[in-house]
Amino acid sequence: MRRNLRRGVARAALLAVVAISASAVSSGAMARAASSGNSAALGTKTPAKGTPVKVGFITNGVSGNIDQAIEQAVAAPTVKWLNEYGGGLGGHPIELDTCVDNADPGKAGDCASQMIQDKVAAVVIGANAVVENAWTPLHAAGLPVFIYASANPNIVADSASTFIMTNGRASSFTLPAGAAKKAKAKKVSVVAIDVPAATAFFKGPAPALFQKEGLQMELIPIAPGTADMTPQMQRLASDNPKGVVYVLGNDTFCIAAFNGLRTAQFKGTITTIPNCFSDATRTAVPADFLKGIQIAAQAPFDDPKAEPTKQYNAVLDKYATQDVDRSNIRGLGPFMALAGMNVATKNLKGDPTSASIIAATKAMPWSLLPGTGLHFRCSGKADPDQPAVCSNNTYIATLDGTGKAKSYTPAGDTEIPG
Repeated sequence: MRRNLRRGVARAALLAVVAISASAVSSGAMARAASSGNSAALGTKTPAKGTPVKVGFITNGVSGNIDQAIEQAVAAPTVKWLNEYGGGLGGHPIELDTCVDNADPGKAGDCASQMIQDKVAAVVIGANAVVENAWTPLHAAGLPVFIYASANPNIVADSASTFIMTNGRASSFTLPAGAAKKAKAKKVSVVAIDVPAATAFFKGPAPALFQKEGLQMELIPIAPGTADMTPQMQRLASDNPKGVVYVLGNDTFCIAAFNGLRTAQFKGTITTIPNCFSDATRTAVPADFLKGIQIAAQAPFDDPKAEPTKQYNAVLDKYATQDVDRSNIRGLGPFMALAGMNVATKNLKGDPTSASIIAATKAMPWSLLPGTGLHFRCSGKADPDQPAVCSNNTYIATLDGTGKAKSYTPAGDTEIPG
């Protein structure tokens, strides 16, 4: 069990890196907005009525190096908003049944057992370090599971009852491949923190996907905690001097990669994810190097005037009973998963049972995913290789000298067939 817990902690450290590469937001992005300016973003009141429907919510909570406390702080106000403005789940008020697993695989299994025993109609999971341990028994029990993000191969392959809001592949492939095409480069060098959660895609289907676009892809895995990446980046700059680099890691990892590329005088295009950028990054890496870096993100939360940002802030302004750090990217997970479930089941007929929720979700129209400004559809056709994934899109943005994005351009947000 101790070994499994350590593995869970390691996965959690990279959770936002992989799963949330498609959906992460940079530190300090979600500044608190005045309630009066955001009230219209709540929508039109459509109160849920009738018998409450019990929905499970599994979260890591706080344990060791993991702090996912914000998930509960965001989930509760989100449910209040959905019950008052979104019609709950199929018109019925949502009653949240929460279980904290502390990133312990055994406890995650216990949480799944709790959900089954409590006869919940569906389960929602945000960003979770031990998601497979909870998902496996839930899936076996036939419960619909709505997940913010997951790169787990067993989970993304499920076409029966799993619905994942974001597509990590949209950023890990769409961004660097698109940048290479624009720069007329022939090679993409992926600098990734060397843990399975970060490297699995690039060791698996990625090379073939890049090859189909006429691009060569190389993976440069680097051990966590490597403070000086100058030798690796010098080799990269020599082998791919004007190509594209895709950096995948947390801010500490990315600082070392960026400074290594700077020392090596890399002249190509740098692409990455918002998780790379924190106040530490902006302090440790010169502004002139940050300027021009391209990122992929699921939501435009560096822009306080963007509708998704206003919507998220409006919900917290009205319903949060405790202060919520708007710059903490983990808050987005439960918000998107819960709101996605709500939208996906708008056309549910009859009582909201597990079977009717699954049927309604698979039959849903192409719709906006709250908090993102992008679309989703859980028909199993958003990504043929990942039938559980409900989206095919991301935003592309270019950073200014402060390490923040000022404008976002949707990429891949094409209508998903039914």
